[in-house]
Amino acid sequence: MRYALFLGCTIPARLPQYESSARAVLEGLGVELTDIREFNCCGYPLRNTDHTAALLAAARNLALAERNHLPLLMLCQCGYGMLKYATHILREDHTAKEHINTILKKEDLEYQ
Repeated sequence: MRYALFLGCTIPARLPQYESSARAVLEGLGVELTDIREFNCCGYPLRNTDHTAALLAAARNLALAERNHLPLLMLCQCGYGMLKYATHILREDHTAKEHINTILKKEDLEYQ
């Protein structure tokens, strides 16, 4: 099993022991983790103030995982919730998805 590890913002800054213990347990279970250095904030802090920016941040992370052909493993509950929310919105709202993908195209990314 191989996953892209999405840590979010809080875990590296405030809970490094959570990351190190998760890595140790997952290694013991034979799970291979890939760190995608380009990951950014999940967008959750922006959700109620700038909906488009929040969706863009989440979709960018999802597109990075897609580009690497990896499923995401998330330790952060806000990151999980925001990426799940963005997936739902972008699946249902094709106009929003097109708008987000237009912006992502500047980085040669696409959320599918």
